[in-house]
Amino acid sequence: MTFTVGGVNIIPYIAPGGIKWQRNDVDGPNAGRGLDGTLIRDRVAIKRRLDVTCKTLTTEEAHIILTAIEPEWVTVSYTDPMSGTTLAKTMYSNNIPATIAIVKNGVEYWTGITFPLIEK
Repeated sequence: MTFTVGGVNIIPYIAPGGIKWQRNDVDGPNAGRGLDGTLIRDRVAIKRRLDVTCKTLTTEEAHIILTAIEPEWVTVSYTDPMSGTTLAKTMYSNNIPATIAIVKNGVEYWTGITFPLIEK
């Protein structure tokens, strides 16, 4: 499996089952329901979305992930189940939470780091 963000391999930081893939249809202005209730599709594009959940991370590991996804646009290379190949897509991320979980032996651990990667 390939999963890099801005050239950073993020696989070691992902929780088991922590990658959710979605195909999102983008509909145009003519989409909706007709007068008889029949759906009218006006798909203008298909975009990918990846929802990522990280395992518990040290502050150093959290820093690696959070700085990798910080730029406005990032190149994400991943194994895409629909194409069956590795794709490189320009994506963005937003609204990223992190919770300090515990400090053990002087090391801080963070949980709850989840983020979307949404195709441009």
